[in-house]
Amino acid sequence: MDLSEYQAILLDLDGTLYHHEHPLPGAVNLLLRLQAEGKLFACLSNSTSSPVRIAERLMRMGVSVEADHIYSAAAATADYVVQTFAPRPRIFNLSTESIREMLEGQVDWVQQDGEPCHAVIVGTPTNVYATEERQRIALGLLRKGAQLVGICADRVYPSTRGLEFGVGALSAMLAYAAGRQPVFCGKPQPVFFNKLCTRLSVDPKRCLLIGDNLEADIVGAKNVGMKTLLTLTGVTRRRDLSAVAAEWQPDGIVEDLSEV
Repeated sequence: MDLSEYQAILLDLDGTLYHHEHPLPGAVNLLLRLQAEGKLFACLSNSTSSPVRIAERLMRMGVSVEADHIYSAAAATADYVVQTFAPRPRIFNLSTESIREMLEGQVDWVQQDGEPCHAVIVGTPTNVYATEERQRIALGLLRKGAQLVGICADRVYPSTRGLEFGVGALSAMLAYAAGRQPVFCGKPQPVFFNKLCTRLSVDPKRCLLIGDNLEADIVGAKNVGMKTLLTLTGVTRRRDLSAVAAEWQPDGIVEDLSEV
């Protein structure tokens, strides 16, 4: 496949490059090819982990990708709150240790209901900071006017135990209870793709997005003008495309990345 016409190749992670803790067919060879050719690329994910933690996870699989080449929904969320609530955001963390690590020193952490709070950052219900008691504190802060910032809008996500409640599910519960409209920072929101392209100094219309999720990857990328390639190693199956309008169809389809 000729990749020379694109300024950057954007690769989804879970379901595209790996599944659980194992690289998918063709993934390692494609990354080696991009690195050998000096092609600009980035890996992206709706993960609630930081790029540093994702790079460490990839290394355990034998895949070497620097954190600078990774952009996650958690990183996009950190960018959003720092820029939106400058100069010193007051944040309640209902999500992950990664969010705390990325924002440490840049924000003031809210601990209790009743404190001034700009935003509540929401992760999945199983995240370390999303305890039952902290969910109650978050509800109180939201009802007093804090913005509800969801790391991504995923309803569910796969784990070794099966389907788990996603960030979007917990955000929807809190939004309904607090009467607030959530803001999401991950895929398929245009802000995620545009922010990544700004970081890479590339035009979205000259990028190729390779992903496995029709809604989060393909539709999200096409919404900002990217070309798209669907790999059938993850969420979406070929039969799913029959219900999709022509303008949201991927520009190409492969069984796995060995075809790239």
